[in-house]
Amino acid sequence: MSTTQNSALFSEHKVTPDVLSSDADLSYTLTVSWPETKLDRPAEELDRNQTQPQPKLSLSPPPSKPLKNLVLVMTDPDLMMNDDTYFGQVRHWLVSNVSTDSDGSLNIAQGKEISSYLGPAPLPNYLYSRPHRYVFIVASGSGQVDITPEDLQELQQPYVAAISGKQGEVQDLKDRWGFNAQNLIEKKGLKVEAVNFMRVHGTLGSAATNAGLMGQAAINKILGK
Repeated sequence: MSTTQNSALFSEHKVTPDVLSSDADLSYTLTVSWPETKLDRPAEELDRNQTQPQPKLSLSPPPSKPLKNLVLVMTDPDLMMNDDTYFGQVRHWLVSNVSTDSDGSLNIAQGKEISSYLGPAPLPNYLYSRPHRYVFIVASGSGQVDITPEDLQELQQPYVAAISGKQGEVQDLKDRWGFNAQNLIEKKGLKVEAVNFMRVHGTLGSAATNAGLMGQAAINKILGK
């Protein structure tokens, strides 16, 4: 699919401007692959159960020379409503200082994992008949990119329903919401190189997972974690 067609889908599904201010000047297309499914085309509806393992990502065409200092983001802007401006986005994955291999695949294992991969857990369709958008972003820095707990706490501040988390090694839902991908990109001076997004509908299983995440966040807040 051409960059122009991708841009049209980003606009149609409001990935721009809900998540990114612009999708211009993307250098690569991004493919996200799980053992049982693959995200090739933006806006595909994928089965929630098939997107639970941590995926593999690749850029095409492969860069002429390996890229370094990449930041990988996966974010959900639709926690309680489309473009949730109360809770903000939910950060499902964040890895800094990722590099590419010669075939264009992202070497995530050698990057710095800031937020481990959290599979989609949208509310079920009988509560909200809408899929959540899960947006994958690969952005480059001019040098090593350091993202601190303080950076993530600062991103949470504009969202009235977001509870500031500690952003430690283990992150619950209250640590992950109140995220804003565009603001992080601007704060760190990153260039967006590739974007893709999928849509995932809620199921009974995702409802149970969602309730568990909410409950754990509440318990951790009471315990001061």
